[in-house]
Amino acid sequence: MTTSEVRADATATRVRRLVRVAGLATAGHWLLYVIEKVYLAGQGRIGMVGSTVSPEAYAGISDPTLAQLGNAAFGLVPVAIAVLAILPAGRRIQRPVLLVAVCLVLALTLALGALLLGQGNWLHLAISAAGLVAVVSLTAASFLRLPGTAHARIVSDR
Repeated sequence: MTTSEVRADATATRVRRLVRVAGLATAGHWLLYVIEKVYLAGQGRIGMVGSTVSPEAYAGISDPTLAQLGNAAFGLVPVAIAVLAILPAGRRIQRPVLLVAVCLVLALTLALGALLLGQGNWLHLAISAAGLVAVVSLTAASFLRLPGTAHARIVSDR
């Protein structure tokens, strides 16, 4: 094995680790969202932990617990997509479908961050910013087919 091949292997290993960290961080970000929604469902509240909700907001929601459990179930979708994007099991999904799904997670993360801008809840905003960095990294890696993604380029043996 030549020196350049060893360097290429080391680079591919580092990229693979970074991509997997980005995928796991994306899943972790959305898992925090799910945990928060389940916690609030247990209390029968809407909104976010650390933020106040006006009593008028409850007028349009017949069952806050069910609403929050629905939000939690919704949050499991980006978790599953992020994990599939980095696992070999994701290869069973056609690449364009998985790319659209990863882009959907990016759009959802952007929308969540935009909603938080007006709330003034800095902890949630910081967590969302970290999640956004992770999902942007995962999306770019998926489009570039970097090592660590489900549809990485096949490395041919010479």
